[in-house]
Amino acid sequence: MPWTDSVLQIIKKKFGNEPFLVDEAVKVLEKNTNYSKIAIRQALFQLVKEGSLARSTRGIYEVGHIRPLSSGNADLSSNFTVSFTSPQLIDAENSLAEKGIDFMITGPSALTRFHHLLTRRQIHLIYVIKGSGEYASNILKDKGMGAFLNPNREQIDVVLQALEEGDIFVIREYSVLEGNLNGRATIERALVDTYFEVTRYRIPFSEMEVGRLIANAFREEKIDISRLLRFASRRGIRGEMESIVKELVPSLQLNESVLKESTKAVIEGIRS
Repeated sequence: MPWTDSVLQIIKKKFGNEPFLVDEAVKVLEKNTNYSKIAIRQALFQLVKEGSLARSTRGIYEVGHIRPLSSGNADLSSNFTVSFTSPQLIDAENSLAEKGIDFMITGPSALTRFHHLLTRRQIHLIYVIKGSGEYASNILKDKGMGAFLNPNREQIDVVLQALEEGDIFVIREYSVLEGNLNGRATIERALVDTYFEVTRYRIPFSEMEVGRLIANAFREEKIDISRLLRFASRRGIRGEMESIVKELVPSLQLNESVLKESTKAVIEGIRS
């Protein structure tokens, strides 16, 4: 029996015809075989190639058939990183890049193509490497932009009331910018950051709109759920994000968790 057949039998026994995450398969196969993570991923790739497994979206597999989670035929997202059209945000991106700042544009304004409602003034979220926040803020201020280092929600509200025109740039410092590709977050990272910033009341933005935004992203793109949950784990919100993914993909085997009020509001937005 080819070694990939034994892998397939274990997967069938554990998951049946239900979709499963790559990480779930790795955990099960490491427990039941002596195969390494690399070997297991190679086996999954080979089984897909043979037609024994189907990949319904990035990071999710099924035995025997495909149940697409979004439109289109591509395995990978046609827009791997976020895209945006705001002239101010593009100007900020170019200015930071010219000065050699290590940054990542993320959050709601980086996901405008998935928005149900788009506000006249936007709050742009830019994460930078720890220690460079003040410099990055000054670069944008020198360009006439309203940039603020690590403000809370109340401070942002005050700024929005005091300044009648122009977008707001929120700069936050982090030691690592995981999910950063040439200054722009992957879609999965931007979704997690948006959920975190809004539900932790760090920026003023509708929780229901976050739900609509996430639902639209799942409809229009091939979201890598394994990557999404990995980013969520880094921010300590994996359980909440699993509840949201479960709402969008009911057949996926995920842990049940007690819903916070903010998570309930996001799920209400998904259902609306």
